[in-house]
This record gives sequence, structure tokens and C-alpha cells, in this order.
Amino acid sequence: MWFKNIHFYKFEDEFKLDAQKLHVVLATRKSRACGQMEMAAQGWTEPLGHNGQMLVHQTDGNLMLCLRREDKVLPASLVKEQVELQVMQIEQEAGRLVGRKERSDIKDSVLQELMPRALVKTSLTYAAILPKQGWFIVNAASAKKAEELIEYLRKTLGTFNVVLPSTDDSLEAAMTEWLVNDHSLPSAFTLEDACEMRSSNENQGVIRCAHVEIASDDVRAHVRNGYRVKKLAMNWQERLSFVLNEDLSIKRMRFDSAILDEAGEAGDDEVTRFDADFAIMAAELAEFIPQLLAVVKAKG
Repeated sequence: MWFKNIHFYKFEDEFKLDAQKLHVVLATRKSRACGQMEMAAQGWTEPLGHNGQMLVHQTDGNLMLCLRREDKVLPASLVKEQVELQVMQIEQEAGRLVGRKERSDIKDSVLQELMPRALVKTSLTYAAILPKQGWFIVNAASAKKAEELIEYLRKTLGTFNVVLPSTDDSLEAAMTEWLVNDHSLPSAFTLEDACEMRSSNENQGVIRCAHVEIASDDVRAHVRNGYRVKKLAMNWQERLSFVLNEDLSIKRMRFDSAILDEAGEAGDDEVTRFDADFAIMAAELAEFIPQLLAVVKAKG
């Protein structure tokens, strides 16, 4: 299980629950199917899927958990069409206009009628707890998705104190400086071939560069014209390629093939492979995150 997009948080207090104790608590909010008259349902599920029985997977003292969510898919166009048909029928038969409140009641009725027949979309969000290093890492493409998992975990546990790392300087300013002067980066990091820049002038918009030499004079010229870097493709020790965002989230993570090959040596058994993937990934992230924060001058 290799994470692709991560948001990472620091524990304010030591996380003391082991896998068994955490499993027992998560079981109080275990995942279930969405009810006929529900638009959504969520709960904790086995990270190993059908191969697992525990709601927590433990490897080398690190913990993996997974939030499963079901959402009913009701196209807005379908709901609107059904509402308009009923409104038209009432207006033609009763010879009067349908008011706002009545239209709202009709919409609620349409939703109640369609919900049992709606398609269900399932999503899984994984997260890792690294107790020794004090990190909580969520594999999610958006901050909203990560915060939703944290909030649900907080409801499940009663308390869950994690915070986003803060930095002394603006990450936007740091990335802009790295683009202009790549020698300002420590030796463990290098720039890759993509970035996104935005101007404070709304009329100038956004510039996205991909598959180019971003340290070139042509790209750097945009900084002289008032643009600032919001996203920057980077590489760490030839072991991890990623895109750093201004909110300190990491996107498009790609581990080096040598690391993936090392995990592949564990064998073809799904459980063994999952265990090896998690162990190696956790070890890499435990080293990578502090080095990244040192580069961006994290507080605390």
C-alpha cells in the first residue's frame, strides 16, 4: 500500500494506543452499508480488505487504518428533471403557480423516492500512525478529505490531538527562492520538471510549467514579473519524487524503482506484500518528513 498524496500532522501528545486497543475502539464505528434512506455512511474497515480481520494493521510498531465511505449518487440533473415534471403537473392541473416552499417539499419527496434506487459510490481513505516519530499521515488528495478522516477519528476516540506543522517562513517564498536559486536547496533535494506559479495580479492568472527545465531563464523570468511559486516538483535523495504544495501537502509521490523492488522481494502473497510495502514506506517517510521540514524551517 503505497501512499500517493499525503497530508501529515504532528501529535501534540504521545500516541499510546497499540494495535489491539485501537482496533477495539474503531470497532465501535465499524463501516456498514448505506441504508435505503441514507445519502451517505462511513466507518472503519480492515486495511487489508478481505485478507484482514483487524481494523488496524501493525508493522514495526507503525499502525495503518482505513476509513470506508459510501455515498449515494443522485445526478442533480435527474432530481431537477423530476421536480420540474411534478411542478408542471401541479400547475397545469390546479391552475396555479407552485411556491418556493412547495417546490422544496417536492424536491424532498423526489429525493426520498430516488434514494433507494440510487447507485452507491465507495471510497477508501488510508492513514498511518508513526508513534515513535509522532507523525500522523493521511493518504488523501485534498485537505478536506484528510480533515474529514481526522474529525471522524476524533469522534471515534473521543480525543485526537494532531496539528499541521508550521514554518518560520512562507512556503511560497521558500519555493520561489529555490526556483530562482536552486543552490539554496540542501544537497538532499533537487528540482524536477514542473511547477505552478500565480500572480498577485488577478488579471495575470496562473502559469503551469511541465516537462521543462524549470531552472531556465525563461521560467525564472516569470518570478521577475511578479509570479510566486505555489507548487514545485522535487526529488529527495533519488528515492522519492513529489510535488510540494504551498500548504505543505505532498502530491504525486513516486518512490524510486529500487525501493519498490526491495518491497517486491517479500513475495507475491498479498498480506506479506502489504506488510513489506507499509514497512518500507513508513521508514522512508519517517526520514523524509523531518528533512523536508528542516528545509522549510519548521517551527517547534
